[in-house]
Amino acid sequence: RVLVVDDEAAVCWSVKELLADRGHAVEAVGSVEEAWDRLSSFAPDVVVLDVRLPGMDGLSALPEFRRRCPAAPVIVMTAFGDLPTAVTALG
Repeated sequence: RVLVVDDEAAVCWSVKELLADRGHAVEAVGSVEEAWDRLSSFAPDVVVLDVRLPGMDGLSALPEFRRRCPAAPVIVMTAFGDLPTAVTALG
């Protein structure tokens, strides 16, 4: 069970199709706020989280994902990576 959080529809579609083809249940949402709503009915085993999102950004939401889904690893992705972002994501 994978939750994809990315505001780019093409990215959501691509990741969802790739993982679904491999037998995974995938839910994709366009914002952190949508993710919070989805967690009420979908308990992910893995979260794929974009850094740049409308509303709350992915790095700001990371501690809350860790609290709400403590057993689920969070994979942070971005098209705009730099060293400070990577260090923050690992923190």
